[in-house]
Amino acid sequence: MNVISSAWRCFLTSSIVMCGLSPAVFAEAVPEGKTVADASPPAPQKPEAKPISYYTFFELLNRSERIVVAEVAKDKDGNTVLKVQQSLKALPWVAPKKVDPEAVKRAAARLANDKVDLPPPAPPATAPQEFIPIVAEKTVPIPPEGTQAIFFLWEHTAPGDAAYRVSHPQSVYDADLLPQVKLGANRPRSVADGRYLREWDHQMAQRARQREADKAIETQKGGETVMGLRLWALRPQVSMRHDNSFSITAKIENTHAKDQAVYDGAAAPYAVRMRPKAGGATVVLHIPVAVADSSVLSITDALDFTTVARESSITKELFFDAKEIKGLGAFNGEYFVSAIYSSSFDGSGLDIGTPVWTGTLVSEEVPITFEGNSNK
Repeated sequence: MNVISSAWRCFLTSSIVMCGLSPAVFAEAVPEGKTVADASPPAPQKPEAKPISYYTFFELLNRSERIVVAEVAKDKDGNTVLKVQQSLKALPWVAPKKVDPEAVKRAAARLANDKVDLPPPAPPATAPQEFIPIVAEKTVPIPPEGTQAIFFLWEHTAPGDAAYRVSHPQSVYDADLLPQVKLGANRPRSVADGRYLREWDHQMAQRARQREADKAIETQKGGETVMGLRLWALRPQVSMRHDNSFSITAKIENTHAKDQAVYDGAAAPYAVRMRPKAGGATVVLHIPVAVADSSVLSITDALDFTTVARESSITKELFFDAKEIKGLGAFNGEYFVSAIYSSSFDGSGLDIGTPVWTGTLVSEEVPITFEGNSNK
């Protein structure tokens, strides 16, 4: 019996969205001399990527209907089933509709105080081997046949169907995590602190949140003053390395009459928004975080905060390295760049002595020109 030791990956699933024109608009699109029936139907829009929600360990325990340690197997028809080795969370017990006649006879004799000899109760029969049928999506690789893993099951293939659909990357885990899963299943409140079962889950959840935040930033107006702070982008400069690396200075200005503190720790609150001058998709670039364990980023200290004095400003030199940022080397031509500052760290529980500003700032755009990566 094999045990999976590598992490499984999953790509975003898609949901098909069909959207047609209204009758009035469609009629206007019909060529002269043709009827609506002669015209071709409107082409469907491209499928929109459906974002995946990643669950904390506590949420995963509550969401799952079954949690089992099982071996991947095949039934007689070649369909994938789980050969259950241990059941860590089972379906609620339902009383059987039929009562054992022998149990009724024994109970009646005891009520009548009858000492008639009754046969001893039969030893409990060995529970039959449980098999759970599953249907796995292509986006969630199932371990090879004969491999043992931990399965979190919550989605049936159809209402009332015994089979489960495995369509989420958090449905399958290494058998090595069995001690943690057992502890969580027996004492759920002990893991209700926002932790994730594995570091990969935490990283994916952070990326999902970052993507949602980036979507909002892509359309946010630049140059606005938010709660007394305003962000400026100064001196964008392409590196002499000729690989499209570039630097830019972010300046945070405090227009309030009181000091304010801003977070400037390891979680890297600065980024830039790039918009091609010739038109095209807007891209948000983040400075890579050099921390192996992402859970460390949520830990803050008073030294992680910088005070922006009243009616004054601070500056931060930012460098975007094409060797670390995927896709930067492909930039070519004229762009508009905006600096971004975003933080939700409010300094709770820390002796900072100054109110901490939280939120998102976007600067006005400034031009920058890329000549492509000449080091390819």
